[in-house]
Amino acid sequence: MANSLETLLRQINARFPGRSVLSDGSIGDAAHQTRDSDHNPWYGPGIVTARDFTHDPKHGLDIQQMADQLLDSRDPRIKYVIANRRIATHTDWQWGPYDGPNPHEKHFHLSVVADPLCDDPQNWQLPVLSESPDDGGDGGTNFVTWGTGVNVRAAPRLDAAVVSVLPGPTRVAVQCQTRGGTVSTAGHINDAWSFVPTLGGYVSNIFIDDPAAWLPGVGEC
Repeated sequence: MANSLETLLRQINARFPGRSVLSDGSIGDAAHQTRDSDHNPWYGPGIVTARDFTHDPKHGLDIQQMADQLLDSRDPRIKYVIANRRIATHTDWQWGPYDGPNPHEKHFHLSVVADPLCDDPQNWQLPVLSESPDDGGDGGTNFVTWGTGVNVRAAPRLDAAVVSVLPGPTRVAVQCQTRGGTVSTAGHINDAWSFVPTLGGYVSNIFIDDPAAWLPGVGEC
């Protein structure tokens, strides 16, 4: 799978942890293998350049909102987007009718370009990925981190992928917190992690500058 699509999957899963994956798609099934499809491992050494993400507005993921914001981003990694019987490509970034056999009403489809950019792992800069679903975009409760080189991870455990690094004390808006992998440093031990939507990942509560191991006023993820 192209690294850029793996990044988007990680961001979406972190942003909408309870979302449905019923209509998600990655590597094509047998039906896809019989025709040209970006879901097949076709580019370079066998890279898949497409992913599908399930429509689940109940848990915050509205495919039209996501698709529109992808187009607005003008990200050079985008080849085309399909959602709700419409398609838009990077040639003009405008929606047009899509008459394929799958109307893409249960998921949106994103294809990335067939060049080295498809493996660019940088985060996707979409407003919906940095807003808090419960506070209308306020982002959460503000705290400040301490320490240098603090890792922000894709999941609340030490073996999860690093999505960002905080070079020094940083103001962060914590959306929620959860139990995860145990972290031990500077004489402290804690298994609580804070989800920071603007960073697209989790920070160990050890590195949140608050005397409480479980942050006050912050709900559970």
